[in-house]
Amino acid sequence: MYLLLGCGDVGFAVANKIKESGGELTIVDRDASRARQLGHGGMGFNVVEGDFSSADVLRSAGIERAEVVLLLTSNYRATERALVAIASLKNKLGIDPVIVARVSDESDAAELKNLGVTEALSSSQILANSVFSNASEMEAMIKEKKLRGLFKQIQGKVAVVLQTNPDPDAIACGMAMKQYVKTFGLDADMIYDGTIGHQQNRAMVNLFGLELIHADRVKFDTYAAHVLVDVATHGNCALPKEITPTVVIDHHPVPLSEVNARYQDITLVGAASTLLTNYLKYAGIDIDSPLATALAFGITRDTLHFTRGATDLDFAAFEYLLPKINPTALMEMQYPTYSPDTLEAIADAVKNSEVKGGYLFSAIGEIKDRDVLPQAADYLLRREGVTTTLVSGIIKDVVHMSARTKDPKVHAGEVLRDAFGNIGSAGGHPTMAAGQIPLDAFGKIDLADKRDIKKIERAIGHKFWEVVGVIKLKKRKKVKAEVGEAVERKAPQRERRQT
Repeated sequence: MYLLLGCGDVGFAVANKIKESGGELTIVDRDASRARQLGHGGMGFNVVEGDFSSADVLRSAGIERAEVVLLLTSNYRATERALVAIASLKNKLGIDPVIVARVSDESDAAELKNLGVTEALSSSQILANSVFSNASEMEAMIKEKKLRGLFKQIQGKVAVVLQTNPDPDAIACGMAMKQYVKTFGLDADMIYDGTIGHQQNRAMVNLFGLELIHADRVKFDTYAAHVLVDVATHGNCALPKEITPTVVIDHHPVPLSEVNARYQDITLVGAASTLLTNYLKYAGIDIDSPLATALAFGITRDTLHFTRGATDLDFAAFEYLLPKINPTALMEMQYPTYSPDTLEAIADAVKNSEVKGGYLFSAIGEIKDRDVLPQAADYLLRREGVTTTLVSGIIKDVVHMSARTKDPKVHAGEVLRDAFGNIGSAGGHPTMAAGQIPLDAFGKIDLADKRDIKKIERAIGHKFWEVVGVIKLKKRKKVKAEVGEAVERKAPQRERRQT
């Protein structure tokens, strides 16, 4: 809800833009004839006639509901008096709106910010154009104020919960949230489940000396608040289902009906690090070089250097961080050393890959570290003529899968969900996804028998190609027979089926 104080030429231009965008607006103006013209005169604005430097007038205009207050008068003294009136109501009404003021001289801006102005703009034209061309920035300011108000009510330690097998974006968000709550005198633990196996993730943790606590070592019910970053639901993190998160901040598309938190921010940008950068920025919290470097890496990693899902907000956040980025540290995280096991797994993925119509599938067999799968899927996506990759590997009693795509017509998460969701768990983003299938979904499997492994892998590949439409349904019957052979462990039966 916007509260416009003073509706001269600039105010009228801004009011029209708010009206066109469908935003809720109340105008306060002391000029009786202008108030009548704006309201009952046919323009249809909600107008309160009166002096906006009066606390009573501001209350009658509904300032307790206002998220943004626009002070557009050219009278500097009137602006000062209005700010004093707003300040007097802050504690009484528990309000803290974003305040944008018009100034005629840049030297006045600093003074007004000391009086509570969030943004002071010196040019009438800049004010009229930028306030609404940068609506997303205004929205970020509003969200930060709401989150700030929530944390001021928290007393005790905060659990910052990362996604299962956290990636650089999640880890950077955890660092940023820990810094954010510290501003309110709160301590926080960064908690994860799964593993930190990818070389980039390990390099990030080691480089910044981060302390991440595995979920097995904590009692979640001892924390005063629970914050999910880069994850929105219980399904992909360690937070017990019986605990409702206090805060959820994520950039993944997820049905809002599945998100349950006191405060939630699901904004579709390229990286969650972009959102956390803005929370720190609009809270006025200093971002030091290590944190700036981590957030920048989270943004570049999740957007694949701004080639995947990047928005204007991602570019703006990176530009904001740029002066404090440590390029040497960024390079060390971007290009960490690879272990012999990882290089061997990628080599196996290359050797075992098969392509049908631009869709590549590769099965590595038994692996030690699931994080080699997304690395292999990323690497194979660079192969000429390939638009989508799926790589699988077996760890103990589970088949793990990782998919990548650069085809705008393909949603990787939906492909894996359609193909394997009924026998395991699968899903993800439009360009990257993961899945798991328990081996017992195929019946009794002997991992020592390579024929069983090959037939299961062949079935996974054929199901993948069937869902993306490069093989026809009739071939699936043969796949079912092969899976049946792997499940039934009797040689005579196997021979009869093959015959």
